[in-house]
Formats: sequence, C-alpha cells, structure tokens
Amino acid sequence: MNELFDKTLLFISCMVIYVMNDNNLYAVIPAILTILISCLSYYFENDRMSLFGCLIFALVCIIKPSYIIFLPILLYDIIHSKYQAYAMIIIFLFIINNRYYSLSIFTLTILILLFTIHLKLKTYKFETLQSEYNELRDSSSSYSQLLEEKNRSILKNQDYEINLATLNERNRISKDIHDSIGHLLSRAILQVGALLTITRDKTTHEELSKLKNSLSLGMDDIRNSIHNMYDESVDLYSQIKQIIKEFTFCKVNFEYDITNTPPIALRYCFISITKEALANIIKHSNASQANITIREHPALYQLIIRDNGTISKQNNDQISNIQKSLEYRDGLGIRNISDRVKGFNGNLNISTEDGFKIFITIPKSKPINE
Repeated sequence: MNELFDKTLLFISCMVIYVMNDNNLYAVIPAILTILISCLSYYFENDRMSLFGCLIFALVCIIKPSYIIFLPILLYDIIHSKYQAYAMIIIFLFIINNRYYSLSIFTLTILILLFTIHLKLKTYKFETLQSEYNELRDSSSSYSQLLEEKNRSILKNQDYEINLATLNERNRISKDIHDSIGHLLSRAILQVGALLTITRDKTTHEELSKLKNSLSLGMDDIRNSIHNMYDESVDLYSQIKQIIKEFTFCKVNFEYDITNTPPIALRYCFISITKEALANIIKHSNASQANITIREHPALYQLIIRDNGTISKQNNDQISNIQKSLEYRDGLGIRNISDRVKGFNGNLNISTEDGFKIFITIPKSKPINE
C-alpha cells in the first residue's frame, strides 16, 4: 500500500512536468505505457521482471527522449535490490541523447530520480519496521498464550498436589489414631471385661458394664471414622500410577481424564480390574506396550486397557465362545472383571483384534451392591 502511494505521487509529479514541457495530443501514451509496465511488475512480483520492464522503457526513451521523465517511476521497483545499479541507465540516456534534453529536463529528471530513491528507502525501512513489529506482536501473543497454558497447568498440578497431600495426611492421621487411641481403647475394653469377670458386687458390675458399652461405642465410632478417612485418602490416579510403576513386563502409557472423584467403591473396582488386566498381560501376552485410559464423561466413566501383544489360539477361541454366549466363566480372570463391572450396572467389551483390549463403561448411578 505504501509503494502504491509512492508511485502514485511520482506519477502525478512526472505527468505534470511532462505536460508542461511537451503538451500535445499524444501525451497520454507514455503515461499508459508506464502504468502498463508498472502493473506487470506488480503482477509478477519479480525483480528480474521489473528490470526487464525498465530496459524496455529505456529503449523507448531512445526513440522518444521526452519519455525519460517517467523512467524513475519504473526504476522505483528495482531500487534496493540486486539490480539497483541499473538506475544509472538515466545517465546513459542523457549521454547518448544529450542534444534532445534541455537543462530543465535534465535537472527535473535527476530530482525526480533522487526523490524516487528517497521514497523507496523510506518505504523499505517502514515496511521492515512494520514486519518486525508484526513478528514481535505475533511472538508476544504466542508467548502469552504459552504462558497462560503453563499457568493453568501449574495451577492444575498445584491443586492436584494439594489434594494428594491432603489425602496422604488423612491417611497418616487415620493410621496414627488406629495405632494409638485405637489400641488404648481396645486395651481398656479388655481390662473392663476382665474386671467384669472377677467383680462380685452387683452395683459395680452394672457400672462396669455401662463403661464397657461406652468404650465399645467409642471404639466403633473411631473405627468408622478411621475407615472413612482411609477410604477418602485413596487416590485413583496415584494408585494406578503406583501399579504401573511396579509393572516391569512392558511399557505402559497412562491417560487420566477425571474431573470429579469417583465413588470409593468404583475406585477400588478400577484398581482391582487394572491389577487383573496387567496380570493377564504377564501370563497370556507377549506385548511390548500397553495403554491404560481412565476417562470421565457426563453420564459415565470409562476404563480402557489394551496391549499390542498376541494371545494363543486356544485363549482366542475361548474368548470368542465367551463373547458369543455372553457368559464369563473362569479363565483369563475375565470372570472376576465381569462380576465387578456387573456390580455397577456397567458394560464390558473385549476385543482381540490388533492386540487384547478391555473396554469398560460404568454409568454414574448407584451400584447394585450398595
């Protein structure tokens, strides 16, 4: 756009000078020829084509010396390129056609050429700065987006670490209570029970019975609290990661996409199924890689376990018969997996194409066994 403005300004200046010095009926010809060559140069966007247009116009200037006033417009396209030395063509034209040029034409043409060089350099610097600015702006935008993603990732990891630390602390507290207060209450209940055995006084016996009942109730409450705290401290992600860490048979890729923590029963179910599936890989597969995916959807949870190994023809036929009869008997641990999935009204699909694959879906509803 800046180059178009510069060339328009140059064209108007050249046209005014040309008309003032050669006002005839054919004054429009050099203007049309200049516009045509300049448009071709824009169309091809090639320095060599721009040079070729300048040379053609220079040949025309040899025949029609008065056209030289328009030559700086075409030289504008090759200035600041590897062909910029060809701008000296104006001096060559002045030399071979010196008898046709007056001092005024010579002076005005040189001034127009200098003005052309000035405009070209100014526009080139401006476009360079504009390009650097756009590049800097795009880089800044990219870095800002990357930084935002990093911040979100850090916050997400921070929330997870805080949650995991909270669960670990709950687990530690529950163990401390079990090991200290739980043992003390158990010992106190046993001692009261011993006193009840040897006490003959009826009133004392009744009071000791009440004390034992109170201690038993307190013990039950503590036991329930410890049980609930331990269940809440079971983190599905860390448990599966620990299982994968201990699994050395082949490489395991783990994908976890859970926003809302599943119920404790479902967490235990997924942990047990994962252990069973990895044990099957060791026993029945020659896989070199396995994948575990746990994903949450609006209405269900998914557990997908697959490997790239092969199983024997006997086991493959067995699985095919099981799928046809829809009855999971003993073998390959499928019966245990099936029973766990049925307890949650879930679906179990097994595929033996391109490796062994277990696909489990559990709806977000209350399981049967609760």
